[in-house]
Amino acid sequence: MRSLSVSLALICLCAFALFAAAPPAKVPAEWRKLIDQLGDEDESVRAAAQKKLEAIGEDVLPILRRVAKSHDDVDVRLRAAVLVAAVEKKLYVEVRRFTGHAEGIMAFAVSPDGTRIVSGSWDKGSETAARVWDVRTGKELSQLKGHTSTIGSVAWSRDGKHVLTGSWDRSLILWDAGTGKPLKTVRGPHGVQGVALSPDATKAVSCAGENVVRVWDLKAGKQVATNSDSNAHVRHVAATPDGKHFVSSSFDGHVRLIDLESGNLVRTMDGTHGHLGAWFVAVSSDGKRVASSGGDKLVRLHDVATGKELRKFEGHAAGVHAIAFSRDGRRLLSGSYDGTARLWDVASGKEVQRLEGHTTIVTCAAFLPDDRHAVTSSYDKTLRLWRLRP
Repeated sequence: MRSLSVSLALICLCAFALFAAAPPAKVPAEWRKLIDQLGDEDESVRAAAQKKLEAIGEDVLPILRRVAKSHDDVDVRLRAAVLVAAVEKKLYVEVRRFTGHAEGIMAFAVSPDGTRIVSGSWDKGSETAARVWDVRTGKELSQLKGHTSTIGSVAWSRDGKHVLTGSWDRSLILWDAGTGKPLKTVRGPHGVQGVALSPDATKAVSCAGENVVRVWDLKAGKQVATNSDSNAHVRHVAATPDGKHFVSSSFDGHVRLIDLESGNLVRTMDGTHGHLGAWFVAVSSDGKRVASSGGDKLVRLHDVATGKELRKFEGHAAGVHAIAFSRDGRRLLSGSYDGTARLWDVASGKEVQRLEGHTTIVTCAAFLPDDRHAVTSSYDKTLRLWRLRP
């Protein structure tokens, strides 16, 4: 009886070893063969297998990653890891570049369907128009002309029908996204640095070179509420998906949740970016979390309902200028004065991918609706489209 138990145990151990040594059962037989050939003694066989696996591309990556960790042949493990790096290097790169701005790009917004981008840039005498781009081709489609100075902020309405731009000429202009015609212009006391649109595009929020955030009724063309709880200039604003609140970031280091209707402060988020300031904010699509970036080189994640700081994302070598949530809320994209954009996993706080290519400050970042592509802008006068790791 004892010998039978030992025999059964040995059989189970052997079966486990065979299972651990091979790719999962669902892997196509041809892929299994090619993976096994990575450990072949014949160099030409190994090279041919590697070439074929590399040609399969992204679909084979999950299997190769598992093989690189668990295969019992050390040579297969090592070559699978090298192959993963080679495939990723080809796949997850800059896909397209948008060129045409004569000066550094300050901000942009992607249309809800992901087909167009509107961008604004520094003005040094000629760059006072926002530019509309075709995402698929990278070509400029048109220009929105009406401002007389730097366009520092852009927002797109949820239904895709309107674009809002804010300029250092102290004006906000609401545009028809289809025709490019200006629909409404409102003016404040200072040059506009940040704008946000309510979900129905009837109200706008703006911040400028002051500690005041202003709420505008776009139909009436007038200011209807303000908030001045910040102790320093407010740099950026973002609206919540339900249209009831907006979030602000300030050079006093704090992030605040504010009632859209009244302008009253609801709460100040825990944690602070310190004396270097909170620069940008983004709200998740479910409205439950806020991400902020600032001069302390950090991205901070906050719970909207409680104000509690949930996590910090560390890695940038300089202040973080841009921040955006993926549509599914699982990832964050940040852009920094260090010239890089970084993709973060929200749950773990780990860096997933580094987007390198811009030659100076990354000023703005956004995901496309598929969450597999992202757009970044820079003072290097370009917008760039990237393919992201899954």
